[in-house]
Amino acid sequence: MERKKKTFIEKVKAAGPAAVITSAFIGPGTITTATNAGVNFGYALLWAVVFSGLASIIIMNMASRLAIIGDRNVLDASIEMAPNSKAWRLIVLILIGLVTGLTGFGFETGNLIGAETGFTEIIGSPEWLSALLMGMVVLAAILYSTPKFIEMIMKIFVAAMGLIFIVTAILVQPDISEILWGLVPTIPEDGIITTIALIGTTIIAINLIFHSVASADKWTNEEDLQDSYFDSKLNVSLGVVMTIGLIITTSAVLFGTGTEVDSPIVFADALGSSLGSWATIFAATGLILAGLSSSIATPYMVGVIWARIFKWDMVKDNRPKIVATVIVVFGTVLAMFGTAPVPIILFAQATSGIFLPFVAVLFVIATNNKRLGKYKNNLRQNIFGFIMVAVMFLLGFRTIWSVLTTLFS
Repeated sequence: MERKKKTFIEKVKAAGPAAVITSAFIGPGTITTATNAGVNFGYALLWAVVFSGLASIIIMNMASRLAIIGDRNVLDASIEMAPNSKAWRLIVLILIGLVTGLTGFGFETGNLIGAETGFTEIIGSPEWLSALLMGMVVLAAILYSTPKFIEMIMKIFVAAMGLIFIVTAILVQPDISEILWGLVPTIPEDGIITTIALIGTTIIAINLIFHSVASADKWTNEEDLQDSYFDSKLNVSLGVVMTIGLIITTSAVLFGTGTEVDSPIVFADALGSSLGSWATIFAATGLILAGLSSSIATPYMVGVIWARIFKWDMVKDNRPKIVATVIVVFGTVLAMFGTAPVPIILFAQATSGIFLPFVAVLFVIATNNKRLGKYKNNLRQNIFGFIMVAVMFLLGFRTIWSVLTTLFS
């Protein structure tokens, strides 16, 4: 029997894992990076955001085929590279657990500080109190949620952030011709680091691992593959559009002013000086949503991945939520004191930088397996895949170099 074609609304309802990923990467870090790109290079690096979105969709679709058709997530596929070696299995599980755990602990504080900054901008409450309130909201979402509920609220966050960042980009009345030129790949002088940073805010190891694991859990039939593809294309595209909106807004308002970008709130302040105080509140609301969505999504992803590593039941076992709770409490306490866990962030960046190319290579190799039948990589997919691998090696090298420079400077 031919499967009934789904409507757009039905496809949106069926989506899920990619909304969590988009909520994770559209956080205060991305806002700061995009603001920095707009302030210093105008529209010139818009193409890098588009490239990172395409790269993410390509790798995530490989993960979908591996999970749904091959019935394997990235953990299984990694272990099967040396199926008879217990040492290899242990190395894979420790490495993935370490990378994802450090990512959660390392970046949760920054995410909560972003939400706290936006909340303080609007309400005027003390920073420690704003951080505590934001932490309590995140903790409630983690403790009293199901995977389906998390996916639902992440869709709401993505939609709300998309509305705010797109509307602000329209309000500043940007130069359309300059925007179009920004989609042509060029790297301005001194722009290589910002270019790589823009790509790196989207393509993150934990996101690819989570998508592989979550897709295997959510979809099991060949017919579900198109739903997974739609999920990736829709949510990653929304993330790309939001990031472009941020760059356009800051380019139109702050390019060439020499503004120092040391906080994501620079984005909100820029709008306020250009469009009035209401615009500051509007943009600060976007910052709150970005901080909260990342603060919820990141520890949730760590819990899901660790559940697969340690064979915990996501429904009956509370340990995935305990892991996520510890990360949230850790981040909240540090955010209340305005302290970022720098050593953990540096170690998380270094391990993620090392692991990211490995994950990319693994997906390319695994999706060339004969067990996928007609769904194994074709020539075009392999060409794109190896381009992505090259970029991820560059990202990994740049991240490690940045960490070493910070440590020894």
